[in-house]
Amino acid sequence: MTDHRYDPAEIEPRWQEVWARERTWEVSNTPDERPASYVLEMLPYPSGEPHIGHLKVYSVGDAVAHFHRRTGRRVLHPMGYDAFGLPAENHAIKTGQAPRVSTEAAIASFQEQFRRWGISIDWSREFGTHEPRYYRWTQWIFLQLFKAGLAYRKDAAVKWCPVDATVLANEQVIDGHCERCGTEVEVRQLEQWFFRILDYADRLLDDLDAIGWPENVKTMQRNWIGRSRGAEVTFRCEELDIDYPVFTTRPDTLFGATFFVIAPSIPTSSA
Repeated sequence: MTDHRYDPAEIEPRWQEVWARERTWEVSNTPDERPASYVLEMLPYPSGEPHIGHLKVYSVGDAVAHFHRRTGRRVLHPMGYDAFGLPAENHAIKTGQAPRVSTEAAIASFQEQFRRWGISIDWSREFGTHEPRYYRWTQWIFLQLFKAGLAYRKDAAVKWCPVDATVLANEQVIDGHCERCGTEVEVRQLEQWFFRILDYADRLLDDLDAIGWPENVKTMQRNWIGRSRGAEVTFRCEELDIDYPVFTTRPDTLFGATFFVIAPSIPTSSA
């Protein structure tokens, strides 16, 4: 029986050279009768070296892309880098390198490693969020939202990591500590930008029914939007000459109310 052994050092470079020469994974803008498929994994942070976590994510995405190709689909599988923000800044602080220098070096490392892994990426459709050709459009979108009154500034309580010197999302706080560095998180009042997404809450919720997502994902989205039906009533404190607006989902029980709760983060002037 013939012994056929897989030798990656011989086989992989040979076929990767063929794919690069023939542009096997590139997709043109020319109309095509085949059904289209779009495969996009979460963009990696180019603030360090590629690691096994990247391989795990992109090997799964690559399997999906190949499956769609085998079933007759025209697959767009691009590549990008989430290059702006905290990871690049922290890496620059830690190493003393300018963010652009370290970011571009990391991107070059990702390009080399992803090619060695044989991931079927259309390298003609590659971008980084630190490139002007990308962020000029995010800035343009923001300006349109601002002009339409959908972007505004106000003070609000945020979760703050004093070591990373940044605001954290709720998901980034584990047992009261920063998930990245383990520092105890503080609550601070900071002026920041907001989008009036609540103006579209009903539409977002209603349109979930038309999306073919798994039901558990839809439930997570509904809970995140958190629509609650009720009424806002005003409690009057004559001694302090202050009105307290309170939202309740059970206005029919108001005559039995004995107290209401004000969050410590609510300023007195807002009560």
